[in-house]
Amino acid sequence: MQSLRTCLIVPVLLLGLSGCGSPYDPPIATDHASAKYKTDIDKCRTTSTEAVRRGNADTPWTWMKSPFTGPPEVRAAIRACMEHDGYVVEKAEN
Repeated sequence: MQSLRTCLIVPVLLLGLSGCGSPYDPPIATDHASAKYKTDIDKCRTTSTEAVRRGNADTPWTWMKSPFTGPPEVRAAIRACMEHDGYVVEKAEN
């Protein structure tokens, strides 16, 4: 039973840690070094991450799939927050 638990937990931890690189910076045509931008992006990163974390903690199923669905949801929430603050997020061309 212990080895089964290890086989299930280790991949989830590794996936969670793989997203710990540089913080997401949405494609916005503005001065990314300005104090206002830095304040706004930090606020949006914090509130978006917390909102997605709380949403993923609602049920066991959403919690189990959160390592896969969480990062894209956080990036989308950050983009929406920045748009709400008046920034124009550039759309990716396919």
